[in-house]
Amino acid sequence: MSRQMILRNVAAALPGEADFVLVDVLVKDGKFTKIVPAGNAEITVSAKDSAQGVGPEILDGSGLMMFPGAIDSHVHFDEPGFTHREDFAHGTQEAARGGVTTVVDMPCTSLPPITSLAALENKLSVVSSKAFIDYAFYGGISGHLSPLEMEKTVSELAPKVVGFKCYTISGMETFLAVTAEQFAKAIRLCADAGRPLLLHAEDPDVIRKASETLARDRGDKVPTWRDYYASRPKEAEIVAVNKAIELAQGAVKWLHIVHVGTADAARSVARSGATCETCAHYLAFDEDDFATRDAALKTAPPVKDAAQKGMLWRLLAQGDINFVTSDHAGAPDYEKFTGNPLTAYGGIPGTGTLFPYVLSEGLFAGRLALQRFLEATSGGAAKRFGLDKAKGSIAVGKDADFVLVDPNVTTLFDPAKMYSKSHITPFAGMRLAGAVVGTFVRGFCVFGSRRLVASGSVPSELASKVVSTDGVIVGSPGYGKFIQWGYA
Repeated sequence: MSRQMILRNVAAALPGEADFVLVDVLVKDGKFTKIVPAGNAEITVSAKDSAQGVGPEILDGSGLMMFPGAIDSHVHFDEPGFTHREDFAHGTQEAARGGVTTVVDMPCTSLPPITSLAALENKLSVVSSKAFIDYAFYGGISGHLSPLEMEKTVSELAPKVVGFKCYTISGMETFLAVTAEQFAKAIRLCADAGRPLLLHAEDPDVIRKASETLARDRGDKVPTWRDYYASRPKEAEIVAVNKAIELAQGAVKWLHIVHVGTADAARSVARSGATCETCAHYLAFDEDDFATRDAALKTAPPVKDAAQKGMLWRLLAQGDINFVTSDHAGAPDYEKFTGNPLTAYGGIPGTGTLFPYVLSEGLFAGRLALQRFLEATSGGAAKRFGLDKAKGSIAVGKDADFVLVDPNVTTLFDPAKMYSKSHITPFAGMRLAGAVVGTFVRGFCVFGSRRLVASGSVPSELASKVVSTDGVIVGSPGYGKFIQWGYA
């Protein structure tokens, strides 16, 4: 028997519309089947079906906003290999809590790293029974690979992944940075395979010189947070990005720069025809915030001076920064709070923060127009990584991945309510406009709040739960689907 749902009288963020449109939506077998003006008689429930209990579930969306499910195309869920930090069960639940319906997991924080088809198949065998939402993978281009090994990696993984990832500087013994020659070969192999090459772009020579100067000036003093962020200055990003663009030459459209925190680096990317992403923490914080956030704010690259935040917002608003990701990377207390800023683990468990933060401080604060917000949180990543046939917008024929938001309340970001393994976040205590009240993946509710229960008509999977908190995961591990480039 097919599964159907009708969502009535909801204000939907539809493609191409400058404002929300009040609609009724029919979902059948996990796809958007009809989207019509609210009250249109085209979507009806027959008396016979209703009497026999085989008609669609009906949800009342009055007072709620409907957005396409967010796509977080940069997460480190660390499984298999580093599950003391994160795993797929916890990571995908935290994503769902924040309105994310699809994630793309990085290849570098798995053991073995995803630099071969065997490693990817092993990863799938471990995580496929644990994911609550849909997921895709990147392949890895590590400095370990010989030219022939690199060719084999790209050739055998390209059909299974949505891109490849490499580093100009890396602290991981299991996933080394690439040389200029290796990068030049990798970008051409990826271009021939029709897959983007993602680059962590910080120049190692700039960082080495800055670190040596700081160490000499510091002498025997204990390192400070200034030593950390000053050791990875803006110039490290700018130089690395410009070198990558030069090396990419005719293949530059396949280059994607991850987690850009420096406006001039983003401008270079936009001029070149490559693409880039930033993260919520670069839009929210600056180097002065280390004084109060401490190791909770440490990432690589680090947040920069206060002026960068405003410039990054403007570049995002005009499309020079293509979209926003989380770079989700949590860690336990003993790795984060080492007492030494230079050895503390760098990473923020941000997949549950991404959509709520950009919604509040981007769309609701007036920094982003509606269509730019949709590109920043869903459509841009879907297009870049070959998922837009089925993901990234509310449109007939696409997967019914959507988020319901109550715009009339505010949310106090409480780390105690996070589902990720790590709750160490610089967003703790931040008050955001709006609240995610329901996250749906292919028409199935995976996260729902008591506000959705109070609306009267709720999905059966939510109504069967005792919802005593603001929200609860109501999905099931293993429901999440592995998806690939061109997924439809």
